[in-house]
Amino acid sequence: MTLTDGAQGLAFGPLLRRYRLSAGMTQQELAGASTLSVRAIGDLERGRTGRPQRKSVELLAGALAQGDEAARRLVEAARAARLAPEYDGAPEERSGDETAAHAGPLDGGRAPGMRLPVPTACELPPDIVDFTGRQRELLGVEGALAPEGVRCGQRLTLVAGHPGAGKTALAVRAAHRLRSRFPDGQLFVQLSPAGHPSLGPDDVVRHLLRSLGEPAAGAGPAEEAGARLRAVLARRRVLIVLDDAVSEGQVRCACPGVGGSAVLATCRRRLSALPGAGRVDVGAFGMEESLAFLARMAGEERVRRERAEAALVAELCGRIPLALRVVGCRLLARPHWTMRTLVDEVLSDPRTRLRELSAGDLTVRAAVAAAFGVLDEQTRWALRRLATARAQGFSLRGAATLLGCGTARTHRILGDLLDGHLLEALDGRRAAEPSYVVPPVIRLFALEGAAEAAAPALRPGQRVV
Repeated sequence: MTLTDGAQGLAFGPLLRRYRLSAGMTQQELAGASTLSVRAIGDLERGRTGRPQRKSVELLAGALAQGDEAARRLVEAARAARLAPEYDGAPEERSGDETAAHAGPLDGGRAPGMRLPVPTACELPPDIVDFTGRQRELLGVEGALAPEGVRCGQRLTLVAGHPGAGKTALAVRAAHRLRSRFPDGQLFVQLSPAGHPSLGPDDVVRHLLRSLGEPAAGAGPAEEAGARLRAVLARRRVLIVLDDAVSEGQVRCACPGVGGSAVLATCRRRLSALPGAGRVDVGAFGMEESLAFLARMAGEERVRRERAEAALVAELCGRIPLALRVVGCRLLARPHWTMRTLVDEVLSDPRTRLRELSAGDLTVRAAVAAAFGVLDEQTRWALRRLATARAQGFSLRGAATLLGCGTARTHRILGDLLDGHLLEALDGRRAAEPSYVVPPVIRLFALEGAAEAAAPALRPGQRVV
C-alpha cells in the first residue's frame, strides 16, 4: 500500500496525522520543524481547531516534506471541509491558539497567506564544460555520498588540495552529477568570498535557513538556529556544497544529524577535527591530463603539432589546472602565437612567471596568496626559507638545517605546510624518511618574499616562536 492509498476523502485532521506518522515524526518534532505549537498540531489532528490558517497548512506541508502530492491533498482536505475559506479568497478566520503559535519573531516578516513551498531549487554554479580528467576523484566523491553511506551516517565529504588544483570545479561537477540523489535541493555557499571576511558558523546557518525557505531572521540564538537547520535537513534530501572552508566550525555547523541530506565541502587545508568525514585530495594534473586540458581550450591540432612545447608549458605551470586555464586563455586571445612563443614571451623567466599567470579575473597569485594567508607568520617565513633549497627535495634533517631549529619543531612546521597543501611528501610510503618538495607555483610565490627568505637562520638551540 502506498502513502496515498486511502488518503483520498480523509478529513484534514486524520490526513495530517497519517502524513506525520509516515514521516516518522512526533507532534513535538513536527512542531519544531513547522514553528507551530504542539498544542496547535494536536488540536488540528483531533479536529478541535475549526479554521486552520492557510499559512499553517503550508508550514505543515513543508515540514512534513512528503512531496507535492501530500501538500495538494492537505490543501484539498482543508478546502473540502471548509476549514480554510481564504483559499477561495474569503477573509481568514483564525483560532486563538494558532494565531499565538505564529505571533512574534518566528514569522520572519512574511505576510499572511504567503506561500512557503518546499525548496527544490539548484543554487550550484554552472558546470564547467571543458572539465577534464579527475575520474578517480569524481568516483571518490560519488562513492562517499552514495545513498547507503548517507543513510549509515556518512554525510560529510571534504575535497582538499593544492591552490588552483580545481577543488571547486571538482565539487561542482560532482554535485551536478549527484542532483538526482538529492531531489529537495542543492545549495551552494561561498565561505570565503573575495575581498570580504570569511563567513562565521552563524552566518552559514542563517544563509542555509534562508535558502531552505525558513525564517532565518527570527532564528534566535546560534544554538537554536543550528537545531532548526538540522530539523529541516532531517526531513529532506538536500546536498549542501560549502566552498573554500578555512575552519572546521564553518563546516560542522551545516552538517545534518540524521536523514538523507549531506555536505560536500572544499577546504584550503586538511580539516582534521571533523571525524568520520570522507576525504578526497586533489593534486596537480598528470602530463596527459595537462595536455588534454590544453587541447580542449586551445585546440587539439595546436597541441598535437607542438606536443613537446605544450609539455614544457604544462611543466612551467606546475601542471596546476588554474595556471593551465590561464595560459589557455592567453592562447585563445592570441591565435597567432605558437606554444614556443608562449614559453619565450610569458613563462621563461621565473621572476615574472607568476605575474604573467593571469587572464581577466583569473589569477594564480590570488589562489596561492589565499592559501599562504592561512599560515601564521613563522610558518610563512619557514616556507620562504625552504623554497630557497636548491635540491629537488629535502629531508627532515635538511629542512632543520635550513630553518636552523631542531627536528621536532621542523616536523611540526612541515606538518602544517603539508596540511595546507603547500608542501609535498615524496616516497613517504616506501622510504623510512620521506623527501619533501615545494610545488613549483608555490615556490614562485614564496621566492617573491626574497628579503624575508634571505633572513639569517636561527642559531643552534635558539627557539622558533
